[in-house]
Amino acid sequence: MELERISVVLRPRAPREALDLGAVMLRANAVAVWSAWFAFTLPVFVACNALGLLLGWPWLGLVLMWWLKPLFDRLPLYVLSRAVFDRAPGWRETLRGQRRWPWRSTLAGLSWLRIDSNRALRLPLDLLEGAPRRQRSARWQVLRRRIVTETSLLTYGCLQFELVLFLSVWLLAVLLIPHEWRPDSIGDFFRQDVHGATTAWTLLVATVAYLAMSAIEPLYVACGFALYLNRRTQLEAWDIDLAFRRLCARLQVPGKLLLVLLACGGIWPLAVHAATSVPAPTTSVPTSPDPRFGQPLDDADRRFAAAAAAVYRDPRFGGERKVRRWVLRYPLAPATKVQAMPFPAFGRLFALAFKGLLWLLLLVALGALLRFAWRRRGRLVREPAQPALAPERHTSVEPEPALPADLAAATRTLWQARRQREALALLYRGGVAQTARLLKLPLSAEATEADWLRQAAAIDDPARARRMVAIVRTWQFAAYAGRYPDDAAIEHLLVGWPAQTGTSA
Repeated sequence: MELERISVVLRPRAPREALDLGAVMLRANAVAVWSAWFAFTLPVFVACNALGLLLGWPWLGLVLMWWLKPLFDRLPLYVLSRAVFDRAPGWRETLRGQRRWPWRSTLAGLSWLRIDSNRALRLPLDLLEGAPRRQRSARWQVLRRRIVTETSLLTYGCLQFELVLFLSVWLLAVLLIPHEWRPDSIGDFFRQDVHGATTAWTLLVATVAYLAMSAIEPLYVACGFALYLNRRTQLEAWDIDLAFRRLCARLQVPGKLLLVLLACGGIWPLAVHAATSVPAPTTSVPTSPDPRFGQPLDDADRRFAAAAAAVYRDPRFGGERKVRRWVLRYPLAPATKVQAMPFPAFGRLFALAFKGLLWLLLLVALGALLRFAWRRRGRLVREPAQPALAPERHTSVEPEPALPADLAAATRTLWQARRQREALALLYRGGVAQTARLLKLPLSAEATEADWLRQAAAIDDPARARRMVAIVRTWQFAAYAGRYPDDAAIEHLLVGWPAQTGTSA
């Protein structure tokens, strides 16, 4: 791995800081990542939904796109693994590069590892290192240590973000739907709307889910790749390795300069034909920084090397041991000497009496609770249902006047007398009465305009249903918004049913 070309600052980071690094990497290469993502996933999305329509299962496209996520994760990882070396590939190169990566791990991710919560961390290990299966398994045990919790939280967190985006679109749509068109309850929504959803609605749901997945899944892969880089930096000390490589490069620069000067010095005597034929001194340029310090290895260095080799051979070296102990967050103040009570027997007697008082209060409370339950026992028993008598209503509000025989003429008279609100109220009451008579429904004082809009939809005659809806809407605009129609619109509502009974709409 060419660590000198890496564009990421290599240093050990906390897991949450590594997740922030993944988000920054994705933001810096957003165009390359999402262009490759949509170039591959959009045709697959169309093909999956077409297959579902051919088989008569419109929901199949939604399920297949969710199941193929491990296949799609290869694309953002390919782009980011090249982008960290300052070479972000285009979408064509990304698609062609998938042939060079192994497919066995992807097949495992689509089968028995599909619900693995560590998929984001396992993906770079399987695709970028290419180690044999046994070596990869041993390396996975070391790589996942100490960050398996963060990797699982990343999986569940991104799943929740995707669900939030999906539900937000539908909640926004629900807010824009008129109140009379909304279902009465969540149960009615699932029993009627969801169960009887058309193919178009199913495809729309699949499209929203695909867009939510396209927004979150590249972020999930980028954060997992950042966790992988951070874990390898911790295990293999990439930051120290890179520092030594840069130090070696700085030390080799003077040697190269000295070689160039010596070459120029050797050409000069040949050009001027010097009288002396003394050959130019040759200086060997050391290839490593060790000879530059001019200190050969002595016995102390050899003893140190032997001691280091013995330490590395010790089986206890390199192992890990986890120790857990309880430590107080705030240290206790130094204990002060407690003065003894002058009468210890009196203190014990007082404590015993107070304890007995508390037990007595508890018994009294339990007795009061039982007595309350015994007195209320009759109200808890359900009495047999009896026909309820209609209660007498005493109200000071005067009853509404009866409807005129000629509703159209009465409404027109009020409208011409500039009593517009009263005219529309009369027309609305007349339309409600005619609708109730047509549908054989009882008139209810609690029914609202939205209720009568629903009842109008149940009229068999579409023309009458549209006219009743127009009357209710006109009354709503006038009563709540102060928007009155013109004379032509009123005349249109007064011609035919329900303003003129016995006529068609």
